[in-house]
Amino acid sequence: MSTSKRQTVLLTGATGFLGSQLLEKLVSENRFSVVILKRTTSDCWRIEHLLNKVKLFNIDEDSLLVIFKSIPIDYIIHLATLYKKSDDVKDIPDMVESNIAFPASLIELGVHYGIKGFINTGTFFEYDCVTQPVNECAKIRPLNFYAKTKLAFENILKTYSENTYINTFRLFSPYGEKDNFKLIPMIINKALNHENISLSDGLQKLDFTYSGDIVNAYIRALNKIGSGPPMQGYSIYNLGSGQPISIREIVSVIEQHLGFSIDISWGKPSKVDISIAYADITK
Repeated sequence: MSTSKRQTVLLTGATGFLGSQLLEKLVSENRFSVVILKRTTSDCWRIEHLLNKVKLFNIDEDSLLVIFKSIPIDYIIHLATLYKKSDDVKDIPDMVESNIAFPASLIELGVHYGIKGFINTGTFFEYDCVTQPVNECAKIRPLNFYAKTKLAFENILKTYSENTYINTFRLFSPYGEKDNFKLIPMIINKALNHENISLSDGLQKLDFTYSGDIVNAYIRALNKIGSGPPMQGYSIYNLGSGQPISIREIVSVIEQHLGFSIDISWGKPSKVDISIAYADITK
């Protein structure tokens, strides 16, 4: 496909764990022109080899209005987020700006300039996880302020669904290459350094979902939106494996691959974390 016939995808969060892998996929498929938005302070270590293959804008230097006026955008994939697991009142202004105000500007300008679709990213933290597996109709009970900002933006996003097609992927416990220092890479890193690891009782069960599968879902959504006449509507999809896996099972799998036992200090059950959450992936 020649460059002139390519459609354009605007991707936020391209420097992050999942965004960088999605960017790699978009570039490798050679079907789309990709525009990425980042800050001048963003660490580009994950995507340095791709920067000459995309159009890049620094959102602290270039206004969104100028960007949309200068480049016709066909699709927006929104992965950028400001994540804080624990609530702190001092974080509220930045979280509201990053997770609500910024993407609200994106969808407003996108619809004004005729985008064909908007793919949004949510979290299973938005759900009440009392009943398992968790489906898309589960009661909403956000775990923290981060999840509340995600829900607030989704409520705004729905109001644009008569003008374009929108879907939100609610992610369940992503993991994979180039991850941030979350549970799985933390265990691997400390195990390789033969450090002691202090954890809770290890009986918490989560739906660990491989990043490559998540990336494929975004590509499938993009293909769906672009495969026919213009679409409207709003849909929510869980992205998970549908299988609950305990922390102790994770440690066991890592030990099998490393070939030695990990020095773990198991503690008491966590009082703040969800004890079990896995996705109903029927939809």
